[in-house]
Amino acid sequence: MKVGKLFSILLLFAASAAAENAYTNYAGNVVSGTVVALDVRTTTISNAMETVKLPLSIFPTGEQRRIAADFGQPRVPVAVKRAISGAEKAMARSRRRAEKGFCTKEESEAFCLKSEAALKSYLDKQVESGTITPAERKALGR
Repeated sequence: MKVGKLFSILLLFAASAAAENAYTNYAGNVVSGTVVALDVRTTTISNAMETVKLPLSIFPTGEQRRIAADFGQPRVPVAVKRAISGAEKAMARSRRRAEKGFCTKEESEAFCLKSEAALKSYLDKQVESGTITPAERKALGR
């Protein structure tokens, strides 16, 4: 009977750990919970029992990027930011051109659809190459 209770308790902990994010610091210790605050130097992680404020410097760079992405502020490389910004500007420019009558609305919509598809493809390739993480891709919302 004791073994059965122990197994059910372990199963409960495993299920709760799977529901929350877990971050490993340089020492190999795991901090699990939801990121509730983030600034340049610190992060605040909360789980069901406690809330802790930790310096970001205790986490490897990959974990810092995951923490930022989980908080909704992905730290992506400059090239990726430029690609997103460029695509957004091109689509906005196309919409303005259609409003002014320099092209038809259908042409503008077709251009925007192609641009959005190209950007999604680019971001997928960045994930495949390891330039950005899947969590960062998800946080970018594209």
